[in-house]
Amino acid sequence: MLSWSKSIFSKNFINLSLNQGVNIFATIIYTPILFQRLGDANFGLINLAFSIIIILSIIVSYGYNLNGPIQITESNNFKAQNFIIRDILSLRIFNAVTIFLICLPLIILFGKADFNRILILSFIILLNEALNPLFYLQGKNKIFPQAIINFFSKSIYIILLYFFILGINDAYLANFFYGLSALICVLIFWLNYFVRNGFSNSIVSLKNIKFRLKENFTLFLSSTSTHISLNSSLIILSFFTNNIELGRFTLSYKIAFITRMIPVFFIQSALQKASNLSKQSTLDFNKYVSKHFYNGLIITFSLGVFLITFSEMIIQVFAHEKIKYSSEILCLLSFIPFLAMLNFKNVIYILVNDYNSLLNKATFISLVFMLISSLILTHFYSGYGLAIALILTEFFSFFIHSYLIFKNDK
Repeated sequence: MLSWSKSIFSKNFINLSLNQGVNIFATIIYTPILFQRLGDANFGLINLAFSIIIILSIIVSYGYNLNGPIQITESNNFKAQNFIIRDILSLRIFNAVTIFLICLPLIILFGKADFNRILILSFIILLNEALNPLFYLQGKNKIFPQAIINFFSKSIYIILLYFFILGINDAYLANFFYGLSALICVLIFWLNYFVRNGFSNSIVSLKNIKFRLKENFTLFLSSTSTHISLNSSLIILSFFTNNIELGRFTLSYKIAFITRMIPVFFIQSALQKASNLSKQSTLDFNKYVSKHFYNGLIITFSLGVFLITFSEMIIQVFAHEKIKYSSEILCLLSFIPFLAMLNFKNVIYILVNDYNSLLNKATFISLVFMLISSLILTHFYSGYGLAIALILTEFFSFFIHSYLIFKNDK
């Protein structure tokens, strides 16, 4: 049984890594296309809209990416499984439509003309989030189809960008194409699923939706801090600078964010074995975690040195021109993966011991620090201040995780 679960984990880890690999390579391909064809100002605006939509998507998914797989796993038959799928998809669609109907008049009344169309058309991404089948695929231990969906959606997106994003007047289509590409693929997936397995033709009642809203409220709140922390930076910067600087900062930020995934990969790759070793031998557990920790530090430090050394060349490759400001921001952000890696042992320790409340507390406190420091430093130093705030947040996150673990074990 143990070898079977290890096999499932290894297969799922490979597929999840493949999925993230697709995201990274797609970002490397489409970022230069968007920046060079739309210009720095429009590039900033489409990424600002994207950040807003991603934060709103927390409400759409409503925590079912976390416990949806558990409910699917525990369902006894296709009928029960279809009821769960029906309820989750209905709730998510209800949330997406409600958010759009609330936001649309606010955007029209208070939004800026050059940004309104970009943001409104970006809402298609929420519909894709509503129909995202990841909760079902994880529950059935079938992650490879998600990687296939992601591959084809990103491929369609890049093709659409290449042929239809030709100049600055096409900026409003960028996020729309992103959402449309993914939506086409998830609709094909669900159509195939329901043709094969049947469809629950019973109508979802408001009572069902209210039950699901109440059921997942705690998980929804616990997932909010992380999403806001990861996606609020550009929104904060937009209040203190112009669109051109926003776009140039975003270029560096997206490059740095790609490398920020390295500590996440290390955690994913080490977690299962670390969890098993923690139950068998403390000495072996510490050796194993330390080995991954020091390997991660070496890799992320080397990457930081590389980004600083070749920052001008990297920006020139992406932007097709030299941009001193973007190069300087990239230099500041280059060691964020290394700083994030410092927290590796803490996160592994928390996860293997199932200290979820401690993790939520640490994440929330780090978010508050990030928001306060970002607002203050960005106000005085614009993009440079925001970059410094992000660096300080990684330091603070390491400190607060370490402190809470020490306090918990005392």
